[in-house]
Amino acid sequence: MLISASQCRMARAALGMSMRELAMAAGVSVNTLGRIEGDGNVTSRTLVRVQEILARSGVVFRRDGSVGIGQPPREDP
Repeated sequence: MLISASQCRMARAALGMSMRELAMAAGVSVNTLGRIEGDGNVTSRTLVRVQEILARSGVVFRRDGSVGIGQPPREDP
């Protein structure tokens, strides 16, 4: 399930990340992130990249459209 524009905005706000910080972490431009959060046209690959960054930061995306914050997944050495 790919995240919605509102889930991206909520997740970023819950983490206290600026658009610039998330864009840099995901390797996309601030304009691209603005299109994601504005429900604009972006590739699914770009959307998945942003979603993965948010999930690695501990965001849980729920099917009802809400988001939560949990523990970031552990990375195995």
